[in-house]
Order: sequence, then structure tokens, then C-alpha cells
Amino acid sequence: MPAIDFGLDRLLKEAQLRKPLLGRRIALVAHPASVSADLTHALDALAALPDLRLSAAFGPQHGLRGDKQDNMVESPDFVDPEHGIPVFEDVALARSMYKQVSVDSVIPQQFYQAVAELIRLIYANAAKKQPGPRTA
Repeated sequence: MPAIDFGLDRLLKEAQLRKPLLGRRIALVAHPASVSADLTHALDALAALPDLRLSAAFGPQHGLRGDKQDNMVESPDFVDPEHGIPVFEDVALARSMYKQVSVDSVIPQQFYQAVAELIRLIYANAAKKQPGPRTA
């Protein structure tokens, strides 16, 4: 029986599949079971690719990596300490964006505030990484 590669594994292995994503900011919508064949979480696997620019991640309220299973209360958004990207843990927002927003599509009005907050966090995070004052 031939081996089956899931979408994440194909994206990791086949540079041709990543071509439409080159030069774009990528946001990952994932959950604790979003892993590659070698059980690397999708966030870590995609962040390790030098040709992708991972800018944010969205996950369920119990943690993108499942680290908040015993804490089923809503947790605040944060910046991932390993990859330095904002992580939004809001299951309703993640599901809605996954279903309704695709690459190169117009952002629906109901997501304006969430996307504006995402952009603010990305720019704030980028400013922290750059030494010295920014000039226009």
C-alpha cells in the first residue's frame, strides 16, 4: 500500500507547493493535533522553513499546543516565546477565519477588528526586534 502524505507534510517536503506563499505573511490556524508525520507541531515545522514568513497563529482556547487542557477558561493572547509571533487562542475566531477567509480574498467586515489587532501585534513585535528608532 502506498504511503499517504498529509497536507502539512507535503508543504514541508515540496517547495513547489510553497511558491504561492513566498513573500507573504502567513498565519497558521491549528490545534494540538496539528502535527507532521514525525510528530512535530505545525507551528514549529512551518517556522523552521526558511522560505516562509510565519506572522501569527490561531488556536483553540485550550492552547495551540494543548498546554492548557486543565484550564478550560479563556486565556489571553500572547507572543510565542520560541518563534516571536502572536498567538490568538480563540476557537470561534479561528474556526470562522478558517471557513471564510482564503489567500488573496477580501477580509469580511466581521473580522476587521481581529485582523487590525493582529496587524498591530505583528508591527509591535517587529519593532521590538529592530534596533534603533524607525524612520519613515
